[in-house]
Amino acid sequence: MNMDHEQRALEQLKQALQVHHQALEQLESALVEFEESISEGAALRLQEDGEQRARVQLLSIPQLCQELGMGKSWLYRRLRSGEIPSVRLGRTIKVRRDELEEYLQSHHHPARAQPLREEDGPPH
Repeated sequence: MNMDHEQRALEQLKQALQVHHQALEQLESALVEFEESISEGAALRLQEDGEQRARVQLLSIPQLCQELGMGKSWLYRRLRSGEIPSVRLGRTIKVRRDELEEYLQSHHHPARAQPLREEDGPPH
């Protein structure tokens, strides 16, 4: 009688393992499908970003501050001086993305042997 009990317990264990194995296979399939959908979505977003960059894109003051990592007063000084070209639409100031890119290119400094520290100030 002890042998029958062990046999039933072993059979239950086998069935449970099979169910568990099937569940893991389903989980793996779902994960693969999810990863594929994410990579397709990322590729689509990259394509949309490229298409949007091809059109003229106007950036607002908050967007510029965020992209440049600079404050409004710093940005307004460059806009007033004309250093960063801008467009006034009603009471709103906008900057074309391509003109911002040109400004950034013109202020690009080559790498230095010693890393810049904030207390060093701008390179000469």
